[in-house]
Amino acid sequence: MPKGRKTCEKCGNMTGPRAYMCPNCNTPFVFAVQSKERKNTRLIRNFNWRELEVGDKIKCAGGPYYVKGSDFIPMGYRGRFTVVSLDDNGIVGYSDKGGYCHIYMGCDKQCPETKVWKTKHKLIKLKPKMQRV
Repeated sequence: MPKGRKTCEKCGNMTGPRAYMCPNCNTPFVFAVQSKERKNTRLIRNFNWRELEVGDKIKCAGGPYYVKGSDFIPMGYRGRFTVVSLDDNGIVGYSDKGGYCHIYMGCDKQCPETKVWKTKHKLIKLKPKMQRV
């Protein structure tokens, strides 16, 4: 099958990727269901991490890394976390999958003993959308 096409399971007709129904036999295509969380969550990208409060939900990626030769080894945290507390260098969070961690948000520097580069994590604040009445 060529890239950017999909095939109807009933009649085998090829159509464009955004079609909801087969133009030949009017069979609807099955789409993956979006989770309730994805539909009901607003993403806030630009915010000051020091203004986070206990209980806020965040999603993080990036962070500290180690370079050995041509290998780049990420050492930061990835995933969704609930804020437990804040300190001068970052956020103490609890993972949805279990376990506490310290999400580093301090200035960029390299540790002289371990040669690990400490860099800020990238954060997204997850906030529930307001329900319309």
